[in-house]
Amino acid sequence: MSGLLILLVLGTGIDQQMYTGIRRGWSSPTMDVVMSAVTQAGEDYAALGSGVALYLGGGPRLKRAAVLATCSYLGASVALLGVRAIVNRPRPEDPDPGWLDSAFPSGHATSYFATATVYGLKFPRLAPYLGVGGALVALSRVYLGRHWPSDVLAGALLGTGAGFLTVKFEKPLARLLHLDTSRVGLLQPSASADGLSVVTVRF
Repeated sequence: MSGLLILLVLGTGIDQQMYTGIRRGWSSPTMDVVMSAVTQAGEDYAALGSGVALYLGGGPRLKRAAVLATCSYLGASVALLGVRAIVNRPRPEDPDPGWLDSAFPSGHATSYFATATVYGLKFPRLAPYLGVGGALVALSRVYLGRHWPSDVLAGALLGTGAGFLTVKFEKPLARLLHLDTSRVGLLQPSASADGLSVVTVRF
């Protein structure tokens, strides 16, 4: 269904019309500043940096979510590179960026949705806000002339899919990464053979 939607957008000229309408019709100095700031949320450093920060500063649930979000980001990134190598689509204002930096799908949209989907599933109250943030990141990529609308749609679908798959396979991932379901990042006292108390760290 999602693939058919992308093909419809590509094949009917809607892609070009939407791009022109956003890129040209919404242009203003204020929007330039806002969209340039918003788009940073889709950078790789934002996805990885937020995961590290939440892991270091959060409680057990947040630590676990941060690890899963990072796994989702990494998996989505590998898939993104595979699609880009095959499609190698030029960017709207760069006809020859090379396949690694080609347009389809959007890396920013993929990265954002790959991590945001995990956080939204683990913390449902945050989901609406994360969804709005994702829409703004996707819009910013079109507004700034970096992607066609179908690029960000594909990136959002790829990232969301990666997030859902990561959470679906959370238990095997936890075993693979040695995550303790009940004691993530906690100091656990235990008794040694000589009766002395020993503290171990479980992740």
